Amino acid sequence: MGNCDLRYMKELSKKEFEEQYSLWISSAARDIAFSLNRLKPSVIKEIIARNEQYLDRPESVFGAIGLDEVKKLAPGNILFLSTDAVVFSQSIFAPFPGVFDYAVALNRRYYIEGSWYSIITLNTTYIVEANETILKYAIFHELLQKEIYEENMRNGIRKFSPDEKRKISNDTLNKAIESSGITPNELMTEKELMLQISSNSPLIPKPFAETALYHYVEKNLGEFNDFREKSSTEKEDAIGKKLNADFKEWLDFSTDTYRKYLLELKKELNYMDYGYA
Repeated sequence: MGNCDLRYMKELSKKEFEEQYSLWISSAARDIAFSLNRLKPSVIKEIIARNEQYLDRPESVFGAIGLDEVKKLAPGNILFLSTDAVVFSQSIFAPFPGVFDYAVALNRRYYIEGSWYSIITLNTTYIVEANETILKYAIFHELLQKEIYEENMRNGIRKFSPDEKRKISNDTLNKAIESSGITPNELMTEKELMLQISSNSPLIPKPFAETALYHYVEKNLGEFNDFREKSSTEKEDAIGKKLNADFKEWLDFSTDTYRKYLLELKKELNYMDYGYA
């Protein structure tokens, strides 16, 4: 799980990828505006205000609120962070532009200033509303995926195909179900909770979430000394340096496309008479 999914640019040139992603993000904004239209105007205004705050200060997407119980459920070398946002991306399960995967949890491993930082973020409402078993299930799923992607990184960062990504997601979900002891009823509760949260929270595209997370960690690096991990080999260290350099090249693009997403979202809502210019 390296610094950014965007580094896997399929077999497109950078310019082609940027053009296609920009078109997709505009389309996504229109679909999301349509969904937001079902909420009360006051709720919509709160969500847009939070989205605007994220654009002004990307690091404000994340914080360290309400994580005491969560930290007990995973190894001590994992940096847990919380967010009010929900991350969306084009679905790996349904290859259609208007179908999204929503995530209340995100795990990343960043290489910054010579050290690795393993991070899991969780939505604040999910943390409050989920019981301990559901939280275990979500965290175990992230940890299992983390192992697979980190092993891939150590072996040279092979690009996974969509079919392989689906298999990884399904296999790790099944293992997380077994490891956490979550019941069928609790799985239903978790799905309903996911739907509720994604319908009432600020939605941000995955690349911008990764960028915001990077900014947060970088700006608070002095507080995270306990989570620093050195590379185990020179090869891993070289990979880390390259990932960091590659990722930094995408920071401006992911922020610019988030700006475009937010402008398109507000434009669509303006057509629906919510007063956005």
